Amino acid sequence: MLAQTVPVDEIIVVDDGSTDGTAEEIRACYGEAVSVVRQENTGVSAARNRAIREAHGNWLAFLDSDDEWLPSKIQRQVEALETLGSQFGLCFTDCRFESGTGKLSSAFEEAGFVTPYAFGILEDPAEGLVGSGSPLRIQSTLVLKSLFEEISGFDEGLTLNEDYDAFFRLSFKTKFCFVSEPLVRVDRNPHRVGGLCQLFETRNNLKYDDLRRIYAKWLSIPWIVGSNYEDSIRDKLRLLCYESAESSIRGFRVRAALREFARLRALQESYASIVLNLTSRKIRKLRRDIRISLRGATRKGIRQQ
Repeated sequence: MLAQTVPVDEIIVVDDGSTDGTAEEIRACYGEAVSVVRQENTGVSAARNRAIREAHGNWLAFLDSDDEWLPSKIQRQVEALETLGSQFGLCFTDCRFESGTGKLSSAFEEAGFVTPYAFGILEDPAEGLVGSGSPLRIQSTLVLKSLFEEISGFDEGLTLNEDYDAFFRLSFKTKFCFVSEPLVRVDRNPHRVGGLCQLFETRNNLKYDDLRRIYAKWLSIPWIVGSNYEDSIRDKLRLLCYESAESSIRGFRVRAALREFARLRALQESYASIVLNLTSRKIRKLRRDIRISLRGATRKGIRQQ
C-alpha cells in the first residue's frame, strides 16, 4: 500500500486476535504511517467491518495479508472513475492468481470475462454472481464507504464467501466499473497454512452452511422475489443441497444427509427425483474419473515410448 503511485490517505491494519506479534512488528516497521487496531479473534467479516468503522475517507480498498497490490492499482482505478463518471460507486481490477505451481490464471479468465477496453462497465453484476461466474474479487475493489454503511457491512455470521454476499447486495446500490489490467497478485498456494484454498478444501460443511445462509438471505430480499434472479438463486440452493448430501453420504453422516433430503423436499423435489438425481450425479462423476484416468494412462504411455 505504501508503494502506490497515488498515495492512499490512511492504512488501517486490523489484527484479528493474532498471537505472533503482528501488531508490534507493524508498529516497529511503519510507525504512525499505519494505524493498527487490535481485537479478539472474530473472523474476517468482523475485521473488515471494524476497519470500515475506523476509516475516515470516502473510499475503501481491501487487502488481505497474503495478497499484493501492484503500484499503479489505485491510480488506475481513480483514472477509471474520473473517465466513466460519478454514477459508479465501485471499481475493480483483474487479479493474477499465483498457485506456486507455475500455472497462472486471472479472475477475468476464470469468469470468462473478455473485454477489449482498459476501462469499462460491468453490466448487471448480480447476474454473474448468481450465474456461472463473476470477475469480482474483494482484493481488487475500490468502493464508497457510504455504500457499505447502507448494506450494514459484511455479514459477520459468515466465515467464507462474505465478499460474494456483499457484492450481491452492493450491486443494487450502485453501478460497477472495472480496470482490465491484473493489478493484484492473489496467493492461491494450497499448501500455505491457513490459506483460503485450505479452508475451502477442509471445511466443506462450513462452506455449505455459509452458502445456504447467503442464498436464504438473498431470497428474503423483497425486490428479489419475482425477479429474474429468484429462479437462479433457488437453482443454486438446490444444487448446494445435492452437493452437501453427496458429501454427507461419502462421509457416512446419515443424519446430515437426511437433513439435506428434507431441504430438497422443501424445494419441491420428490423422493424419487432426489434418488434419481443423486444416482445420475454419481454416474457422471464415475465417467469423468474414468476419462481422466484414461487420459493420464495415455500420456504416460506416450512418454514411455
